[in-house]
Amino acid sequence: MEAEDLVRVRIRDVLAVPGIDRLVATYFNPDTSFAGTSYDLLGENPPGVLVLDDLLATTLLDISWRPRAIRVLVDSGDYIASRLAAIPHDLDLWDADPDVLESVTALHQWLDGLPGVGPVIASKLLARKRPRLVPIHDEIVLRVLAPPKNQFWPTLAGTLTEPVLRDEIEALRPAGVDSPSLLRLLDVAIWTRHSRSRNARAARSAVGVREPD
Repeated sequence: MEAEDLVRVRIRDVLAVPGIDRLVATYFNPDTSFAGTSYDLLGENPPGVLVLDDLLATTLLDISWRPRAIRVLVDSGDYIASRLAAIPHDLDLWDADPDVLESVTALHQWLDGLPGVGPVIASKLLARKRPRLVPIHDEIVLRVLAPPKNQFWPTLAGTLTEPVLRDEIEALRPAGVDSPSLLRLLDVAIWTRHSRSRNARAARSAVGVREPD
């Protein structure tokens, strides 16, 4: 079985969990302690430049920025803007060609190399700037989907070329919650289902979703 087919199976395993729609809705409930839509909507988010609101928004996803990294980001505004200019802001991951993926990978690698950043924080920042193109990935997402090493983005891109699967993910969107991208809905479904954090466990208990094996 091809890697994309295996990832489709693993995504559908998450989507098939009884109550997963209620769990996703809990995450986006503004009365909870989750980031919800604030990650997408907080402050200003101009597509062509990195602003301080972007850094603040990512801290809602349980990360922090080291002073040296912030100084480098502020001093490198022109460089980041030039990189963002090569990455369309209105393109979905499954429609991206290899040149686009190469451009976004290059910026991700640059961010990854900043003091105290690493690949997870880099993905959270890029997903804020390009929510339709860049999926957040952390240990939980990589463990659950198990893509080939260093091939997460192209593998997920190939996986999501299936329109029916995209419709199944989109069906998780709570009523009135418009801002999160399809990639973000998928990330939230996986994280709330499999995270061992206290908040995720409490959310599962509250909506009657069984604990993961």
